[in-house]
Amino acid sequence: MLQEQSRLFQRLLFFLDAGIIAVAWILAYYTRFELFPAINFLTLPEWLPLSAYMEFLPWVLILSMGVFWASGLYVPDRAQRLSSLIYAVSKAILIGILAVTASLSFYAAFNFSRVHMVLFGLYTPTMMVLLRALLYLVIKRGRRRGKYIRRVLIIGAGKVGERLRTAFEQYPWMGFETIGFLDDFRTDFPEWLGNTDQLANILDEAENSTSPVDYVYIALPIAASDKIQRIVNEASTRLAHVCLVPDLFQFDMMNGRVSDIDGLPVIHLVDETPFEFNRAVKRLVDIVFSGLILIFLFPLLIVIALAVKLSSSGPIYYRQTRMGLNGKKFEMLKFRSMPVDAEKETGAVWAKQDEDRATKVGSLLRRTSLDELPQFINVLKGDMSIVGPRPERPVFIDDFRNRVPQYMLRHKMKAGITGWAQVNGWRGNTSISKRIEFDIYYIRNWSLRLDLKIMLMTLGRGFVSDNAY
Repeated sequence: MLQEQSRLFQRLLFFLDAGIIAVAWILAYYTRFELFPAINFLTLPEWLPLSAYMEFLPWVLILSMGVFWASGLYVPDRAQRLSSLIYAVSKAILIGILAVTASLSFYAAFNFSRVHMVLFGLYTPTMMVLLRALLYLVIKRGRRRGKYIRRVLIIGAGKVGERLRTAFEQYPWMGFETIGFLDDFRTDFPEWLGNTDQLANILDEAENSTSPVDYVYIALPIAASDKIQRIVNEASTRLAHVCLVPDLFQFDMMNGRVSDIDGLPVIHLVDETPFEFNRAVKRLVDIVFSGLILIFLFPLLIVIALAVKLSSSGPIYYRQTRMGLNGKKFEMLKFRSMPVDAEKETGAVWAKQDEDRATKVGSLLRRTSLDELPQFINVLKGDMSIVGPRPERPVFIDDFRNRVPQYMLRHKMKAGITGWAQVNGWRGNTSISKRIEFDIYYIRNWSLRLDLKIMLMTLGRGFVSDNAY
């Protein structure tokens, strides 16, 4: 219900923002050409009628609102703090203005005023922030006066129940007020109103008063199905709305989500990586960045290839089977750093410090991570990403999957050349458990910003490492 209310509110903001863009576009025109027609900054175009600017307003609206939507400005569960609000609006406006300006530059026959675009870029975010501040102020004042308050009774004082209460507190403008908890085990806190078998009495007393209970949120473990059924039966004979929030903290909901099949709710406990706009941007960044790396470092790649070829007999590249997204196997490329038959007698073994399997050139390549450069070809092919959990050999995975908890969850995201674990020192022959801990943190908190941070950290400390050998 909270997300539904938030989604409705964000949709309202979407249409109001579209109106703001139109007003800002026209207001910027009148400011530039009517209020201050004598402004002469750099080389400005001649005066143009408003109708000329209005012809392009539909395109400005479509492009701007598309950028705003894609940037996450209208995500239903976005935090509504003022600082987060200003940052989100500013980021979306900046991207939108750049996109609009770039697109209008294609119209060579129509020279837009730079001052008009600057004014448009100032009016739009100012009006959008003021609109939100005004709406929140009106709603907040109304809530304080007791209008549209939804009184909530939470059954179950565990982690889910506390998380519900916290969510209601974070969105006070939604008007959800927690009156207390019912719980059969945890009774030593001020908000405890009684045991679950007192539900009927509490609801009846509330209905006969001026402050009835509007919502009953059931936040009990799945194991308490009999108790849940009894609670639903009792609440269904009263006026309160009943919502079930099953306690799934006993499961690892790392990348879980809820969907439905023909109206049947389905909870995905271990889920595949969904395709989202940000994932498409990540793939675009992979392609562009990898292509540029291979182009600019082409002379270095030629030098390394010659050094590998002259240092020992055998191919330049070493192809090794690794496991990537959703368990798909692929051949990962490296510059060969060992003799061809290095693992003929030992089989697959971990690289270790002071080992003598690497050639002289190969040892240098490993210490500087230059042997990893051909993996940008894997990125272009789509087998890997620039940033992600490092892929492992299937022979080692068969061992780790049974003795390292959550190990296989790392295959729910595309493997990377560098990753959160690697830039924090967990590479080479180090703790597998710590590496998985950092990989899971990355998957839980993935964002384009985190990818950029890891890429910058890799430039600073990811190439040369004491654990690279």
